Amino acid sequence: MSDNDHSRLAAALRHAVQELRASTGIAYVSVDEGRSLAAVTVVGTPVSLYTALEGIGVDNERYTPAVAYRTGEQIVGSCPGTLPAPSTADVTMPFPYTVASTPVTAAGHGVGVLTLLWVPPLGPRQLLPEEKKRCTRWADAMAHDLDIARQRHARARPASVPFFLLPGAEDTLGSNVSFLYDFQKVASALTQAVRPQDVIETVVQRIMAPFDAQSMLVSVLDDGRSRVLGYTGYPPEVTRSGPVSAPGEPLFLENDTDLAAAHLGPLAEGVRACALLPLVSEGRVTGTFVLGFDHPRRFSAEDRAVLVSMTGLLAQSLDRARHFETEHAVVRRLQQGLLPHMLPHLEELDTAARYVPAPGADVGGDWYDVLILPDGNVGLVIGDVEGHSPTGAAIMGQIRSVVRAYATEGHGPADVLGRTNRLLAELGTDLFVTCSCIWLDRAVGTAEISCAGHPSPLLRLPDRSVEVADPEAGIPLGVAPDTVYHSVEVTLPPGTVLALYTDGLIHSRGTDLVSGTGTLCRLLAEADEQRLEELATRLLGITGEDAGEVREDDVALLLARYDGALPGAHRRVSRMSVQRHDLQAVREVRHFLHEKLRVWGWREVSYDVELLATELVTNALVHADSDVDVRLREYPDRIRVEVRDCDPRPPMPAPITVTEEVDADAEHGRGLVIVEAVASAWGNSPSGRGKSVWFEVTAAAADPGG
Repeated sequence: MSDNDHSRLAAALRHAVQELRASTGIAYVSVDEGRSLAAVTVVGTPVSLYTALEGIGVDNERYTPAVAYRTGEQIVGSCPGTLPAPSTADVTMPFPYTVASTPVTAAGHGVGVLTLLWVPPLGPRQLLPEEKKRCTRWADAMAHDLDIARQRHARARPASVPFFLLPGAEDTLGSNVSFLYDFQKVASALTQAVRPQDVIETVVQRIMAPFDAQSMLVSVLDDGRSRVLGYTGYPPEVTRSGPVSAPGEPLFLENDTDLAAAHLGPLAEGVRACALLPLVSEGRVTGTFVLGFDHPRRFSAEDRAVLVSMTGLLAQSLDRARHFETEHAVVRRLQQGLLPHMLPHLEELDTAARYVPAPGADVGGDWYDVLILPDGNVGLVIGDVEGHSPTGAAIMGQIRSVVRAYATEGHGPADVLGRTNRLLAELGTDLFVTCSCIWLDRAVGTAEISCAGHPSPLLRLPDRSVEVADPEAGIPLGVAPDTVYHSVEVTLPPGTVLALYTDGLIHSRGTDLVSGTGTLCRLLAEADEQRLEELATRLLGITGEDAGEVREDDVALLLARYDGALPGAHRRVSRMSVQRHDLQAVREVRHFLHEKLRVWGWREVSYDVELLATELVTNALVHADSDVDVRLREYPDRIRVEVRDCDPRPPMPAPITVTEEVDADAEHGRGLVIVEAVASAWGNSPSGRGKSVWFEVTAAAADPGG
């Protein structure tokens, strides 16, 4: 579009604004193959700089230019009144107004829209029929020039900004204030830019395009050395041509003679004019900004002032973005180092895990872990520290390490959460933490589950039904240091899939917790025999891009499928419980063990097993003040008995000869002396809020299997 064409369009729009006593006139052209409208010329009061929309999708029902273009009919309305009230998230005109949008056609095709606005003090107002006809006449008068503008936009970058004019006197066109609009938009965009890539994209859209430049390059100084951060319009070799020297002051090279005298080297290739500007932040030169043109260009005083001001904003924004990126890189490496690099390979337990940070955050407090417990079983852990900050990531690392340490000591899931809760309270953090722990007994096929304010794990059973493992949830960690957490034990049929997750998987702005949980259960039920890796990827689609929305929270997901015990790892297991203080039940324990060992073909060790178990059960009933759980396990070469109670104090063997003063307190220790003498191996470890004392007796089975 030539300057004459632009002047004719601007003059016609100015006359339309004056004749109809409007506040603002906007000429829109059709772009993007008819899918959008772009403003090319704006005439009006300074408020137009802040209320005119650069682009509108033609399917947008909120704005009259889009409706007028799509329907081919003139749309007139007022707000408040016939038009929808402005959205609180998108207020472009926070005052009453009247608008008239008239479609513009050329050769029978829609090419754009003429929009006139009346705002205080000229509006809102009621338009007369004759005024509506005048809008149509002016739209017809602009059709030819608007069609030329449309064709130019189809060839040029779609980010070109409108040409702004203040209303002039009758014999003048008016003052061009487009540079003010450009500057305001650049400042707004650079304020929102977070990463260096965002800054470079802003430069292309908000500086390069409005100035109709053909090439651009931004270089920065790293430890005194120049590095190209971004460029367009130059060949790739420009990044390898050596450092880009920052000029001491802005250089505006308007023709070939100026370029030759400046000795720009590769930066002068294909360029007929150039602006070479130092990037200055906090009084120091931090890089160089180059804007190139494929034709000689005169830089007016206005151009120079705007470019220097924009470059100052660019330097500060780049400095901030690079600092932010450096900090984020450190935190990302920290978080990646804290999460497991790989999950342990277990033949009888297939696992898959995912971690996805919230958009724009890259760091967060969600985590997962798979632990090999002291007894050879497996612990599954998932947790969530509130917030998406480096502090949250640091707390996450501390909590993950603490959980691992307590698990390694042999504590059960409820006790691990209780101890972690007390430690978190001592750290004095204001951040709450939710966590879920599952200890899998691979030999028995059971899972002991405890939760601290975390979503309950889901169990996808072999019959495709999905159950919620529903332990007493407890409150999040770090709220009350004296909180006691509890656990439940569930049986896992071979083929059961356990799903542990954080709430970001099922909850977002467009997905509530109920529907998200329902979708998760449905996808688990439909999973059939999918590989867990494929299932994990599919579950991530409950929220986020696959669901047509932006995910707002971190997501951690841990899947585990229990395939049953390995052949030969154990043969059979059995258990029984004894109520507290019921010493008469010791006889039932002996009978239970005797019958099981007889059926299993271990008669020759039955006496020793019954004797040792009697000692441990009696000690537990007398001293633990709790119910007692007895577990019997058969291995190919040994029998193992575990006696669990709720007394956390470890048992201590006592000498057979003691003084009378300590004899009464040493009764329970004598039983352990017998265990130590007879058993092939014995020991104890924390279990839940109490302990587990175990022993093993090794012998050749006379008749395995009974």
